[in-house]
Amino acid sequence: MKNAQKITYDGINTDGESRWENGVDHHPDAVELMRHLRFLDNINGDYFDWRTGGDGDNGEELLYHLDMFFEMKDKRAAAEAEEDES
Repeated sequence: MKNAQKITYDGINTDGESRWENGVDHHPDAVELMRHLRFLDNINGDYFDWRTGGDGDNGEELLYHLDMFFEMKDKRAAAEAEEDES
């Protein structure tokens, strides 16, 4: 993993509960991935039983984690684009 990029969440809200309380929308890529995971889980026995839409649902918690990941990627891409412009 010598070339792996450092994961940093500077400036990104990593508190799922406060994101839920403040009505922060889910990242579109997180929603798309969650739909995919839920579909695959459903046709393969529903092992994870991904549920979304409520406080404390396992799928909702995963969605918040995915939001943070995709926001971090967006932030990294924006920083790289800014560097390229310099």
